Amino acid sequence: MREILFKAKRIDNGKWIEGYYQKRYDLLDNEEHLIFHADSHTVWEYAEVDSETLCQFTGLCDKNGNKIWENDIFQYTDETMVAQRDLIEYNETHASFVRLHNTEKLGLQYLWIDEATCNHGEVIGNIFDNKELLQEES
Repeated sequence: MREILFKAKRIDNGKWIEGYYQKRYDLLDNEEHLIFHADSHTVWEYAEVDSETLCQFTGLCDKNGNKIWENDIFQYTDETMVAQRDLIEYNETHASFVRLHNTEKLGLQYLWIDEATCNHGEVIGNIFDNKELLQEES
C-alpha cells in the first residue's frame, strides 16, 4: 500500500514541505491549508501552505530513488531513443496518476505511469518552479 503524502510550498518562507495534508477553518471561518510533519521521532509540527502548490505523492520513485509527485516534470528516453518530458497529473476519470504527453502528430495524450517507466526516467523539476522545462525547444 502506498503512503498518502503531500507536499506544498510554505506560506512563511516559500520552501517545499512534505507530510500529511489537512484543510481546516479557524475561529473566523477562514480556510487554512496545513501540512503536518515530524520534526523528530516524537514531535509533530505543522506549517501553513499555499494550496495552489499542493501535490500528492504518486507512490512511485524515479531511477534515482526520488519521489514522483503530482505536477512534477518527468524526463525519460522513449523506445526511439528520443528524450521526452511529461507532466505528472492526477486523472479523475481513471482515478490514477498519468503522464500528460504532447506530440506534434497526436497532440495531448494521457499515458500511464508505472514502475517500468519510472525506472527509466527521472524528475527534473515541477510545474511551479520550472515551467520552462515543458516548453518546446526551437
